[in-house]
Amino acid sequence: MKKRMICAAGVILAVSVTGCGNAIPEMSEQQEELVVEYASDVLLRHSKNYGSKLVDISLVQQADERKAEMERAMEAMKASQAQEDQEADSDEAEEPENKVDIIDNTGGAASESVSSPATIEDFLKIDSVRISFDGFSAEDFYPDQGEELFFVMNATEGNRLLVLKFRTENLSQSELSLDIAQSETRFKIAVNGVEKNALTTMLPNDLANFAGTLGGGESMEMVLICEIPAQEAEEISSLELVLKGAEDTATISLN
Repeated sequence: MKKRMICAAGVILAVSVTGCGNAIPEMSEQQEELVVEYASDVLLRHSKNYGSKLVDISLVQQADERKAEMERAMEAMKASQAQEDQEADSDEAEEPENKVDIIDNTGGAASESVSSPATIEDFLKIDSVRISFDGFSAEDFYPDQGEELFFVMNATEGNRLLVLKFRTENLSQSELSLDIAQSETRFKIAVNGVEKNALTTMLPNDLANFAGTLGGGESMEMVLICEIPAQEAEEISSLELVLKGAEDTATISLN
């Protein structure tokens, strides 16, 4: 490359020393190619259009790279979710149901499930917070607007995303730190009596993984999402939230 540059410089110098005369020094074919290459490079570097094209190409490349990163993250998240679901199903098959024996008047024995907390905040054992169910919707993708758009979930073919919305309120007048993720509670959604695992997402308002602060008296919308068949999304008759901790399990009706 250095030899080429030296040759090109020599040729240009040879041209320049001819002054204003009409005589052009004879050049070999290789020298002519070097002159053309050098001149083209100079023109491109001084062209305004050339600079803007470089910027445009760079932006396109950045967008493609970001899209590829998001696709890889989604694939990794799906694989992790599938493994968690498999491990959870295996654990549930091995764990005995949490029940107590009740003796009736006839001397026989009957079993009854241990009563569970009536609210999400009771189960999570958090104070000064109220978490109330605020409705649901069936979507092809979520979210469709807002700051969360850097992470968009798409329903797979033949399915829809069931988005459960919860209003989370700080009942105190001071800032409150809320870390639901550390509770290691597993959230399930029972749709028409069939339990489905809440999807693990990167949404900042994912109820199951929320870790942040709420200002005094502040409230925000949090969500839990699962995927259901498109036909089932039109025929939802019952919804329940199933909470599974290390020792306890609670089922909360959302109807």
